[in-house]
Amino acid sequence: MLRVILVGYGELASSLMLGVLESRHKLVSVFRWDKTESNSIRSLIKDSFWPNNFLSLIKTYKIPEINAKSINSEKFIKQALKLQPDVILVGAWGEKIKSNAIILPKIACVNCHPSLLPAHRGPNPYSSTIKQGETRTGITFHLVDEKFDTGHILLQKEINILESDTGGSLREKCAFRARDSVKELLDGLENALFLPQKQDESRASYFPRLTQEDAAINWEMPASVIYNQIRGLQPWIDCFARYKQQFLMIKSSKIIKLEKPVNSPGKILLKSSKGIVVSTGNPEKALLVNNLYVFGFLKIFSDDFINKIKIGDYMEETLL
Repeated sequence: MLRVILVGYGELASSLMLGVLESRHKLVSVFRWDKTESNSIRSLIKDSFWPNNFLSLIKTYKIPEINAKSINSEKFIKQALKLQPDVILVGAWGEKIKSNAIILPKIACVNCHPSLLPAHRGPNPYSSTIKQGETRTGITFHLVDEKFDTGHILLQKEINILESDTGGSLREKCAFRARDSVKELLDGLENALFLPQKQDESRASYFPRLTQEDAAINWEMPASVIYNQIRGLQPWIDCFARYKQQFLMIKSSKIIKLEKPVNSPGKILLKSSKGIVVSTGNPEKALLVNNLYVFGFLKIFSDDFINKIKIGDYMEETLL
């Protein structure tokens, strides 16, 4: 039976926690990213009145927590050493982990990254895989080194990406697969079944943190590219386009095949209760954009503005 310290936050860490608890291995402590917040009073208030799912699970199963400002701090190292961990398991973390923490466990410090490494390194592979039009992704358990997502691979599991998937639904799929794979990972580490594989740098890709620039729609792009952009950014950022000097925010869309080609990207072709149909850089395909609202408007004024959109008008160039 391995002794495990779990480090992380969010849905991925929650799923890894349940995976460890469902295995025959022992979860001896958890270190939450929330605990690294500089304002301890704010963190305490948030934990008391708005506990997230990860914290709720920790309280439900009465798992001890490590309290420190950084995984690289002397305070973390001292508390962790007392627990004599065999494995430190990482599920989403916001700082580079240094050697003093990496070498702390008896067997390994292992990260769970929600992509098929070396592809889609970075902080939000859920979004980047969809935006790039990928049809499959997965999770990768790899040894932690002093860089992000570059350590030797121990175990990978594939996941299919459906055309209806959003970044949020893909996050749920990855979390479920991670939970389902923890026992295999820990059993393999305990019995030395893994031969760590070096990542192929020629196949590596890295995508940085999402920004508002990622959400700006260019109607000259093919319909499939814009569709993937909109669904890939959900639920973190709503994409946007400009009409009459206002930003139209878009939560979802659907590709529409046109009976007659339209060679003018950004033209408003149709309005209905379901949304607005806009031509794209692909003359044979348009995009039905729905769940619209106007940035900065109250809902009643936003709906009124959208109702006044005219067929035949054009979306304006999106300038930030």
